[in-house]
Amino acid sequence: MPAAVSLRAGTSPLARRFATFGLSWRILGLVIAAVMTAELLLFLPSIARFRLVYLEQLIESGTLAALALDATPDNMVTDEVKRALLNHARVDAVILAEPDKPRRRLLNIAPRPDMPTFNLKERGALGLIWDALAAMTRDGAYYTRIGGESMRLPRAMVWIVVDELPMRIAMYDYSVRVLVLSIIIALFTAALLYLALRWLVIRPLQHLSADMVAFRRDPEEARSDRLRAERNDEIGVVDREFQSLQRELRASLRQKSRLAEVGAASNKINHDLRNILSTARLLSDRLASSNDERTRNLAPTIMKTIDRATRLASEAIEYVRDLPTPRLEAFDLTDLVDEVGVTLQEQGEDADPNLLRNWVNALNGECKVRADRDLLYRLFINLGRNAFDAGASTVTVRTQNGGAYLLVDVTDNGPGVPKHVTEQLFKPFTTGGRAGGAGLGLAIARDLVRCHGGEIAMTETGPEGTTFRFTLPASAH
Repeated sequence: MPAAVSLRAGTSPLARRFATFGLSWRILGLVIAAVMTAELLLFLPSIARFRLVYLEQLIESGTLAALALDATPDNMVTDEVKRALLNHARVDAVILAEPDKPRRRLLNIAPRPDMPTFNLKERGALGLIWDALAAMTRDGAYYTRIGGESMRLPRAMVWIVVDELPMRIAMYDYSVRVLVLSIIIALFTAALLYLALRWLVIRPLQHLSADMVAFRRDPEEARSDRLRAERNDEIGVVDREFQSLQRELRASLRQKSRLAEVGAASNKINHDLRNILSTARLLSDRLASSNDERTRNLAPTIMKTIDRATRLASEAIEYVRDLPTPRLEAFDLTDLVDEVGVTLQEQGEDADPNLLRNWVNALNGECKVRADRDLLYRLFINLGRNAFDAGASTVTVRTQNGGAYLLVDVTDNGPGVPKHVTEQLFKPFTTGGRAGGAGLGLAIARDLVRCHGGEIAMTETGPEGTTFRFTLPASAH
């Protein structure tokens, strides 16, 4: 284990370095690839245009060579003059066909039927691109017959025979210049974009990701937060929201840690506290049978105090425990509600024989459910006891079919829940102004409902009473 930890510790800085700069280099590579792709798409029509202009210039120079024949009496020149004219025109043959005039010919190489022929007037853009690419793939001397119009003689048709090798070399030189220029443009553009993205995006993201990693490793550590981003773009919004989330989560985690510590401490002292309260209860029973009337009058008050202390300790222990796993079984909910009513009425009589507690089971007939009977018993006990302790004299339980859920309503005729309590009603230690309670009854009730896969909410409250509704999923009934 130490060796593994040491190995991770030794490699993590390098991994963090690559993780830090990985996005920057990827963006740089993508920009270079994008620019080079754009340059390639521009190069195809560019090289086709270069070949077209090159051939048009040869046609113009060939036309001038053919017009030189007009200066001779019989349109004939010596072989030496012919070669000089064709070499100056950089072609091997030229034929000038002009309407109403005889053809002018200068031939070092006579056109052959098998010679490739291209009429520039009939070639479209795609054809010119294909011809240029095909020409660059060939090797050695390659004679072709090219036809086109001359700017000097718009009505004439000029045909030339030319070796593609010099043109191919010129196309290679042009391609190299375009490639070098494209690389320079790509690097320059990528560098500018890289610097801009690194300043505007990468660096803020690096700080944000480092903050996330540190927060994940120790979310409760109190550290000085980074300065709030003043940017109004998406990164600024994310940065500010994340810092707000950090503060809220840290506060929540600290509170939960404190609650966990309180729960652990309460669990340790619960056994001793129960023993102490049991002893005190025995002493109270003896006081109740005392011959002194004043002592007997004090006994009920002491019993109520002991019972309240016992209940507070039990609720605290029940809340800090993990959510129980329900043991599902089929049973009649009507019987359970009746049993809860008997228990609550007995508890009310023990606390105050003159206190009226009316528990109404309004379920119509048999109501079969599949749930944990003990957990639902605790749920109804908590809801009913909360209602009676809050001042209600009557609590009514009803059910209705909610399609995929069974809806259970627990309605009382108490004074209602104060407005300032409604927003945090199911949070622990929310008492609603009632003295003597720990404020855990509804928090425990919510946990008992959720462990069945349902939810609980207060549907209405007011001077006429309050209704709590909880759901049991269809799989639970």
